[in-house]
Amino acid sequence: MRIGFLGLVAFASLAFSAAAPAAEPTRDFSATQRQQDLAALRNFAYPPGFSDEHIISLENGVVPMELPVPEYLRLHCGEMSQSVLNPCLLRHGRGDEAVFTVVSLGGTKNFATLMEATDYFRSEMMNNVTQFETEVSTMNSFIDELCDKMAAGENPREVVAARGGRPRLPHAIAPPNAEAKYQFSNFFQWDKCVECVGIVAVNHARPDPTPRCGAIRKQGAPRISYFVVDQRTSRGHQSLDDGMSAFERLAKPPSL
Repeated sequence: MRIGFLGLVAFASLAFSAAAPAAEPTRDFSATQRQQDLAALRNFAYPPGFSDEHIISLENGVVPMELPVPEYLRLHCGEMSQSVLNPCLLRHGRGDEAVFTVVSLGGTKNFATLMEATDYFRSEMMNNVTQFETEVSTMNSFIDELCDKMAAGENPREVVAARGGRPRLPHAIAPPNAEAKYQFSNFFQWDKCVECVGIVAVNHARPDPTPRCGAIRKQGAPRISYFVVDQRTSRGHQSLDDGMSAFERLAKPPSL
């Protein structure tokens, strides 16, 4: 699964409706013909530090050969300029050379030991989930307020402007991909990822099927699972503790 720019924009700007399905990757992306699009991709969708060459290649559906695994992880786990989809934890490398990488709102961090990595990931994950739940509640309260004021005849633009803009989901958790055989396994660039095991959070919430007003739908209460993935499997767990236990079993060095 590769989330294209249009899918990222739809998800990052989600406020009045359900997130749109991710668009198909843009083919034959030409930097000379689409300078404005390239600037938007660089400034909004891609992680800081991604070169124009990497962006062009990825927009054309090709993973650059020189792109390291942790950088690929940054792309998918959401270290974009304005939106973070979810924290991710990845173990990669053989034996004593294994490294644990965590991508989160706190930035990309590498750890030498399983305990350090899981402690940091658990803390970031719990914090992000708490804030995400608050943001969804705030957004739904705003939708109720907006719809009530629109029903009373107020101008929606003026309502939004008066409150300083609409709520955002900066701690947004990634939705599942119904078409994926193994949920989120493609995040980890398996052709280069040696003995990799990862864990990601997934939000299964569905928006209210009935519009609150017009086409505006409230967000469903977060329903978060934790998927532990390796090259062959992808399995969800209902609690963070269960997910972390499964990850630790797979990621623990043989000597421990």
